[in-house]
Amino acid sequence: MPTPNQPLEPPAWWQPALHQVYFTILGDGTIKIFHWAETPFDHGAWQFGNCFRTHREAERAREVLRQVLWALHRDQER
Repeated sequence: MPTPNQPLEPPAWWQPALHQVYFTILGDGTIKIFHWAETPFDHGAWQFGNCFRTHREAERAREVLRQVLWALHRDQER
């Protein structure tokens, strides 16, 4: 059985090439730039879907995540 960090099959979305820049959303909502280095962090971000080509793409995803998290908290309080 796969763990949360190991999907059944590789995701079909964009993956940076070695040394290519990508953006990721940190736990506090900060968007950070990284260079792909084949590290466990790089692969974890990519497998989770938290690997974006541009800062703007990461901003859009962050807003969606914020809305989902707020809705989750609202629903838990009911």
